[in-house]
Amino acid sequence: MKFEKHDLAEGMKIPAAAMQLSGFGQHGRAEYYTMPDAVVVLKKNMNALEMIRAAWSLHELCAKLCSHLALCCCSEDCEACSEGGEICPYDALDFALELDIPDELRERAGIPAGVPVHAEFLDDGEFTISVNHDGPGLWDVPAPFMKGFLAAGVCPAALEKLLKGGEVVYGA
Repeated sequence: MKFEKHDLAEGMKIPAAAMQLSGFGQHGRAEYYTMPDAVVVLKKNMNALEMIRAAWSLHELCAKLCSHLALCCCSEDCEACSEGGEICPYDALDFALELDIPDELRERAGIPAGVPVHAEFLDDGEFTISVNHDGPGLWDVPAPFMKGFLAAGVCPAALEKLLKGGEVVYGA
């Protein structure tokens, strides 16, 4: 179930009814995880079945969020794709690669840890690695997600437009 909290100025208290619906006991213990743009509350102690149900619930939520975003990225809204039926100018492979750059190389190149990088393939079999300095873009989408979005037919140009635009696409 989804509940809304409209003012977070004084923090957030989860109503007892919501905790009960989630299977938390009245005197149970909980732990929470802070992540970019999310907070997840889990039972402190879970048996195997409870852990599986929690993991599955998080998986289902992930699928719902990704589906919602995919529906916002219609190629019909993409100027590059809709003009005369042209093929999208984005090379999907460029944005679906996982690059694991060793810390030593990042440090020598001046690339901070955790900052997304992009590989551009050149004609002679070489490639360059660069850092995104233009704000949010396709480089910020984790490669496994990008692969899933591409497999689902998400238009990379439409997705990048949403990323760069910064408009609200959920809960608006």
